[in-house]
Amino acid sequence: MKYLKPFLLPLLSLAVFGQDAPVPSENAPPAVDQALRARVTQFYSANISGKWRDAFQVVADDMQNEYLAASKDTYDRCDTIKITYSDNFTKATVLENCHGEYRWHNSHIPATFPLTSTWKVADGQWCWYYLKPTEVMTPWGLSTISPDAPKPTGSTNVDAKIEMALKDPEAMVKAILSQIKVDKKEIHLLGYETSRDEIHISNTMPGTISVLINCAPLPGFRIKQSNTDIGPRETSTIAFEYDTEEAKRQCGECYKLPKPKLTANIRIAPTAQVFPVKITFAIPPELEKQLPKELKPPPQPKQ
Repeated sequence: MKYLKPFLLPLLSLAVFGQDAPVPSENAPPAVDQALRARVTQFYSANISGKWRDAFQVVADDMQNEYLAASKDTYDRCDTIKITYSDNFTKATVLENCHGEYRWHNSHIPATFPLTSTWKVADGQWCWYYLKPTEVMTPWGLSTISPDAPKPTGSTNVDAKIEMALKDPEAMVKAILSQIKVDKKEIHLLGYETSRDEIHISNTMPGTISVLINCAPLPGFRIKQSNTDIGPRETSTIAFEYDTEEAKRQCGECYKLPKPKLTANIRIAPTAQVFPVKITFAIPPELEKQLPKELKPPPQPKQ
C-alpha cells in the first residue's frame, strides 16, 4: 500500500524515453516477447508480494545500486499495458498499471499507478535497467528535468512545483484533486412538466478520467452523459431530464404525485472522488399556494 509521503513517485515514473523507431509488442518475435513478459511479471510480482529479492534477480548487474536506492512500494495487482521494442529487439520500454491505494490521514483512496520501466538484453536475458529521464509527467503536466543544472544540497532537479509538493504532500493532493471540477451541487426540475437541467464536469489533469453516476430511479426521470471518459482539458455535460409522458407510461396516475428529493453521486476514477448532486422537483404552483408558509420550498433559479 502507498502512503501519502511517496504520492509523487508513481507520477515521476511516467518518464518519456527517447527511442529510435519503436516497435510495438505485436510485431515482436513471439519468443522474444514471451521471454520479456516472463521477466516483467517476476519483477512486478515483487511489488505485490514484497519479496524484493525476486525482483533483484532480473536487475542488470550495472544497475543494482540504482535499484537498491529506488523507492519500493507494494500494490494489489499489476497489469502490463504496453511494450515497445527498440535496437533490434534488444531494448524495451514497458508500461505497467499497478492498482493499490493512497493512505491519507484516515482516508484510503483506491488508485491506479501507471509505471514505466526500461529493459535490455544482457548475457541472453532480459534485465531491468534505469534510464535517467529528461521529462516527467506531473500533476501539472509535462516537466523538464535539467541534468546539468546546479543542484542545491538536499534538493532535486525537478521544477519548483514538484519541489514544493515533496515538502507539502497534503497540499499536492489537494492540488491534484482540485483539477476536477463540477459546476453545480443542485439540480432543479419541474415535477409536473417536462423539464431539463445540466451540470458540467471539467478535467484539467494531464490524464483521462472516468465518470460513473449512481442515482435512485424515478418514473420519467433520466440522466444522460455526453461522455463517460473525459480527456485532458476537456469538459463533459451531464443532463438531468424529467419527461411527464414517459412518467405516465411507467406509472399511470402516480406521475401527478409530488416527487421525492434525490441525490446523484458522481464518482470519478482514478481519483476516487465523489461529488453528490441534490435533485429537487418543483410542485405545481396551484398546489404550492395551498401549503403552509413553513412548508413552501425556497425560490428556484430560472431554467
